Amino acid sequence: MPVCVIATISFYNGIFSIQDVSKSGLYFILGALMYSIMHLLLFRLDFLYVFGHESMHAFATVCSGGKASKMKVSSKEGSVKTTTPNFFVMLAPYMIPVYTVIIAIAYFILSFFIDITKYSEVFVFLIGFTLMFHLAYTAESIRQKQSDLIRTGYFSSISFIYIVNLAIVFLIMSLFFRDVSFVGFISDIYEKTKFFYWSFWKQLFL
Repeated sequence: MPVCVIATISFYNGIFSIQDVSKSGLYFILGALMYSIMHLLLFRLDFLYVFGHESMHAFATVCSGGKASKMKVSSKEGSVKTTTPNFFVMLAPYMIPVYTVIIAIAYFILSFFIDITKYSEVFVFLIGFTLMFHLAYTAESIRQKQSDLIRTGYFSSISFIYIVNLAIVFLIMSLFFRDVSFVGFISDIYEKTKFFYWSFWKQLFL
Protein backbone atom coordinates (compact mmCIF):
# COMPACT_ATOMS: atom_id res chain seq x y z
CA MET A 1 0.00 0.00 0.00
CA PRO A 2 1.20 3.57 -0.74
CA VAL A 3 0.93 4.56 2.92
CA CYS A 4 3.52 1.89 3.82
CA VAL A 5 6.00 3.35 1.33
CA ILE A 6 5.32 6.87 2.60
CA ALA A 7 5.76 5.76 6.23
CA THR A 8 9.07 4.10 5.34
CA ILE A 9 10.39 7.26 3.68
CA SER A 10 9.30 9.44 6.61
CA PHE A 11 10.90 6.99 9.05
CA TYR A 12 14.14 6.95 7.07
CA ASN A 13 14.32 10.75 6.96
CA GLY A 14 13.61 11.01 10.68
CA ILE A 15 16.29 8.52 11.71
CA PHE A 16 18.90 10.29 9.59
CA SER A 17 17.97 13.66 11.11
CA ILE A 18 19.37 12.88 14.58
CA GLN A 19 22.06 15.47 15.23
CA ASP A 20 23.11 14.12 18.63
CA VAL A 21 24.49 10.96 17.02
CA SER A 22 26.92 11.33 14.16
CA LYS A 23 25.79 9.17 11.23
CA SER A 24 22.80 7.93 13.26
CA GLY A 25 21.10 6.42 10.24
CA LEU A 26 24.17 4.37 9.42
CA TYR A 27 24.28 2.91 12.93
CA PHE A 28 20.61 1.99 12.62
CA ILE A 29 21.10 0.39 9.21
CA LEU A 30 24.24 -1.40 10.44
CA GLY A 31 22.26 -2.90 13.33
CA ALA A 32 19.51 -4.05 10.98
CA LEU A 33 22.06 -5.44 8.53
CA MET A 34 23.98 -7.30 11.24
CA TYR A 35 20.85 -9.05 12.40
CA SER A 36 19.86 -9.90 8.83
CA ILE A 37 23.23 -11.56 8.23
CA MET A 38 23.00 -13.45 11.51
CA HIS A 39 19.45 -14.59 10.78
CA LEU A 40 20.14 -15.74 7.24
CA LEU A 41 23.68 -17.10 7.47
CA LEU A 42 24.72 -17.79 11.05
CA PHE A 43 22.05 -18.74 13.58
CA ARG A 44 18.49 -17.92 14.52
CA LEU A 45 16.87 -16.79 17.75
CA ASP A 46 13.69 -18.83 17.47
CA PHE A 47 13.19 -19.38 21.20
CA LEU A 48 13.60 -15.67 22.01
CA TYR A 49 11.04 -14.72 19.38
CA VAL A 50 8.49 -17.31 20.50
CA PHE A 51 8.96 -16.28 24.13
CA GLY A 52 8.49 -12.60 23.26
CA HIS A 53 5.50 -13.41 21.05
CA GLU A 54 3.61 -15.37 23.70
CA SER A 55 4.60 -12.88 26.41
CA MET A 56 3.01 -10.09 24.41
CA HIS A 57 -0.19 -12.11 24.02
CA ALA A 58 -0.24 -12.47 27.80
CA PHE A 59 0.64 -8.81 28.44
CA ALA A 60 -2.04 -7.57 26.04
CA THR A 61 -4.58 -9.85 27.71
CA VAL A 62 -3.81 -8.40 31.13
CA CYS A 63 -3.98 -4.85 29.71
CA SER A 64 -7.41 -5.73 28.30
CA GLY A 65 -8.64 -6.78 31.72
CA GLY A 66 -8.36 -10.50 31.09
CA LYS A 67 -6.23 -13.32 32.47
CA ALA A 68 -3.43 -15.29 30.83
CA SER A 69 -2.28 -18.73 31.91
CA LYS A 70 -0.59 -21.95 30.81
CA MET A 71 2.07 -20.30 28.65
CA LYS A 72 4.18 -22.84 26.79
CA VAL A 73 7.30 -21.89 24.83
CA SER A 74 9.75 -23.84 22.69
CA SER A 75 12.01 -22.96 19.80
CA LYS A 76 9.37 -24.25 17.36
CA GLU A 77 6.07 -23.03 18.77
CA GLY A 78 4.32 -21.52 21.73
CA SER A 79 0.89 -21.00 23.21
CA VAL A 80 -0.85 -19.14 25.99
CA LYS A 81 -4.42 -19.40 27.24
CA THR A 82 -6.20 -16.02 27.24
CA THR A 83 -9.66 -14.98 28.38
CA THR A 84 -10.07 -11.91 26.15
CA PRO A 85 -9.11 -12.78 22.53
CA ASN A 86 -9.72 -9.36 20.97
CA PHE A 87 -8.02 -7.44 18.14
CA PHE A 88 -5.33 -6.00 20.41
CA VAL A 89 -4.53 -9.32 22.09
CA MET A 90 -4.23 -11.14 18.77
CA LEU A 91 -2.05 -8.55 17.02
CA ALA A 92 0.03 -7.17 19.92
CA PRO A 93 2.96 -9.59 19.34
CA TYR A 94 3.19 -8.41 15.73
CA MET A 95 2.57 -4.70 16.37
CA ILE A 96 4.94 -4.22 19.30
CA PRO A 97 8.66 -4.98 18.83
CA VAL A 98 9.04 -6.26 22.38
CA TYR A 99 12.84 -6.47 22.50
CA THR A 100 13.17 -2.97 21.05
CA VAL A 101 10.94 -1.75 23.88
CA ILE A 102 13.06 -3.66 26.42
CA ILE A 103 16.24 -2.04 25.07
CA ALA A 104 14.61 1.39 25.39
CA ILE A 105 13.52 0.72 28.98
CA ALA A 106 17.00 -0.51 29.91
CA TYR A 107 18.56 2.56 28.28
CA PHE A 108 16.20 4.83 30.22
CA ILE A 109 16.99 3.12 33.54
CA LEU A 110 20.72 3.41 32.87
CA SER A 111 20.29 7.16 32.40
CA PHE A 112 19.83 7.47 36.18
CA PHE A 113 23.25 5.98 36.83
CA ILE A 114 25.52 6.87 33.91
CA ASP A 115 25.89 9.39 31.12
CA ILE A 116 23.99 7.54 28.40
CA THR A 117 24.94 10.05 25.70
CA LYS A 118 28.27 8.22 25.48
CA TYR A 119 26.40 5.14 24.31
CA SER A 120 23.93 6.73 21.89
CA GLU A 121 25.52 5.01 18.92
CA VAL A 122 25.19 1.61 20.62
CA PHE A 123 21.56 2.38 21.45
CA VAL A 124 20.70 3.30 17.85
CA PHE A 125 22.53 0.17 16.65
CA LEU A 126 20.52 -2.03 19.04
CA ILE A 127 17.26 -0.39 18.00
CA GLY A 128 18.01 -1.29 14.38
CA PHE A 129 19.12 -4.79 15.39
CA THR A 130 16.05 -5.60 17.49
CA LEU A 131 13.59 -4.02 15.05
CA MET A 132 14.96 -6.16 12.23
CA PHE A 133 14.79 -9.20 14.53
CA HIS A 134 11.12 -8.46 15.10
CA LEU A 135 10.31 -7.68 11.46
CA ALA A 136 12.13 -10.78 10.15
CA TYR A 137 10.13 -13.14 12.32
CA THR A 138 6.91 -11.19 11.78
CA ALA A 139 7.44 -11.51 8.03
CA GLU A 140 7.84 -15.27 8.42
CA SER A 141 4.65 -15.43 10.46
CA ILE A 142 2.81 -13.44 7.80
CA ARG A 143 4.14 -15.71 5.06
CA GLN A 144 2.88 -18.72 6.98
CA LYS A 145 -0.50 -16.95 7.40
CA GLN A 146 -0.79 -17.18 11.16
CA SER A 147 -4.34 -17.76 12.34
CA ASP A 148 -4.16 -14.49 14.31
CA LEU A 149 -3.73 -12.59 11.06
CA ILE A 150 -6.36 -14.53 9.14
CA ARG A 151 -9.01 -13.79 11.74
CA THR A 152 -8.33 -10.03 11.66
CA GLY A 153 -8.04 -9.60 7.89
CA TYR A 154 -4.82 -10.68 6.18
CA PHE A 155 -3.80 -7.75 3.98
CA SER A 156 -5.12 -4.99 6.22
CA SER A 157 -3.26 -6.57 9.15
CA ILE A 158 0.03 -6.63 7.23
CA SER A 159 -0.05 -2.89 6.46
CA PHE A 160 -1.31 -1.95 9.90
CA ILE A 161 1.36 -4.05 11.65
CA TYR A 162 4.19 -2.56 9.60
CA ILE A 163 3.12 1.06 10.16
CA VAL A 164 2.53 0.54 13.90
CA ASN A 165 6.01 -0.99 14.22
CA LEU A 166 7.59 2.03 12.58
CA ALA A 167 5.50 4.40 14.68
CA ILE A 168 6.46 2.70 17.96
CA VAL A 169 10.16 2.74 17.14
CA PHE A 170 9.95 6.36 16.02
CA LEU A 171 8.17 7.25 19.26
CA ILE A 172 10.94 5.56 21.24
CA MET A 173 13.59 7.50 19.33
CA SER A 174 11.71 10.77 19.90
CA LEU A 175 11.84 10.21 23.66
CA PHE A 176 15.63 10.12 23.64
CA PHE A 177 16.62 12.46 20.80
CA ARG A 178 15.41 16.06 20.55
CA ASP A 179 15.79 16.13 16.76
CA VAL A 180 13.22 13.37 16.30
CA SER A 181 9.61 14.60 16.35
CA PHE A 182 6.93 11.94 16.61
CA VAL A 183 4.19 14.47 15.87
CA GLY A 184 6.16 15.59 12.83
CA PHE A 185 6.49 11.97 11.70
CA ILE A 186 2.74 11.34 11.92
CA SER A 187 1.96 14.68 10.29
CA ASP A 188 4.37 13.98 7.43
CA ILE A 189 2.74 10.60 6.75
CA TYR A 190 -0.72 12.13 6.85
CA GLU A 191 0.10 15.03 4.53
CA LYS A 192 1.95 12.91 1.98
CA THR A 193 -0.72 10.19 2.00
CA LYS A 194 -3.45 12.77 1.55
CA PHE A 195 -1.54 14.35 -1.33
CA PHE A 196 -0.98 10.96 -2.99
CA TYR A 197 -4.61 9.90 -2.88
CA TRP A 198 -5.87 13.33 -3.88
CA SER A 199 -3.52 13.32 -6.90
CA PHE A 200 -4.59 9.78 -7.76
CA TRP A 201 -8.28 10.71 -7.52
CA LYS A 202 -7.69 13.86 -9.54
CA GLN A 203 -5.99 11.94 -12.35
CA LEU A 204 -8.81 9.41 -12.57
CA PHE A 205 -11.93 11.47 -12.16
CA LEU A 206 -11.23 15.18 -12.50
